[in-house]
Amino acid sequence: MDIREKIGQRLVFGFPGTTIPAEFAALVREYKIGNVILFRYNIESLPQLARLCADIQKLIRGATGRDAFITIDQEGGMVTRLAPDAVNVPGNMAIAATGRIGDAYTAAAITARQLRGVGVNFNLAPVLDVNSNRRNPVIGVRSFGDDAARVAALAREAVRGYADAGVICCGKHFPGHGDTAVDSHLGLSCIDKPLAELEETELLPFRAAIESGIPAIMSSHILFPQIEKENVPATMSATIMRDILRGRLGFNGLTLSDCMVMDAIRKHYGTADGVVTALRAGVDIVFVSSDIDLQRESAAAVLAAAERGEFDETDMAESVDRILSAKAKYAFTD
Repeated sequence: MDIREKIGQRLVFGFPGTTIPAEFAALVREYKIGNVILFRYNIESLPQLARLCADIQKLIRGATGRDAFITIDQEGGMVTRLAPDAVNVPGNMAIAATGRIGDAYTAAAITARQLRGVGVNFNLAPVLDVNSNRRNPVIGVRSFGDDAARVAALAREAVRGYADAGVICCGKHFPGHGDTAVDSHLGLSCIDKPLAELEETELLPFRAAIESGIPAIMSSHILFPQIEKENVPATMSATIMRDILRGRLGFNGLTLSDCMVMDAIRKHYGTADGVVTALRAGVDIVFVSSDIDLQRESAAAVLAAAERGEFDETDMAESVDRILSAKAKYAFTD
């Protein structure tokens, strides 16, 4: 693979509408983009979604010679992307409220089987944040609750449900988005806690999920000033994404960014520069979910940075190997 192909495997782009726009297809071919994210505005029905996923795979296989990760945020409850003809399971807090831990397994397995049936192979769930701040405007009922041990137990079941159904899942938002009062879509949050305090609450569900074999973990766009001194959020922090997630917690799977078009990144760091920094910090796959101009700018910025020698060649090779190994297991073609 040449450097453009390697970079393309590490990027995820999205597009408007229920069919692939010609401009987006051209961008995929130009920069060898290897992955797509879908939203509610891309989906009219299960049959239409199946056709769209087949078209995405055809486009990306033609452009890259590899299968695509087709990703979606099908958490259930308030974050539901599938159309009304699908089975949309309850959200995490509702599942936890039943008092039956096994319900997390059942909901994950139902979701995964349904996604697999239409060609979506990567669900950006479950949320592993502990909702410890009741003023949190973005997590809330997306969380399994405010008890870290309980969240960890439910996380294990959800991971098992996705694994048994054969769809890759992703725990989010590392190292924890539950103790914030700002939505990262709209602003930059700060959690001013030492690592020892995070270990007692925020990190417990992530440790449980890692021990259960979760294949992917997504970063948060949050500042942790007692851990990362460079005034960058977790997504752009090698200390958090390499030293803590991979080193301290022993995670060997895929690391993903949250969307780099969110205001927490776009307004404070710039989307394109943020993408480059996140990749250098050790994030395997970075999302620029919308805005074709920002997508093009980001892809060009990463390619230029690579041509200037700003990426460690060993790190790049290892990241691409992780992605291709996961695709060999999960990016099914049936």
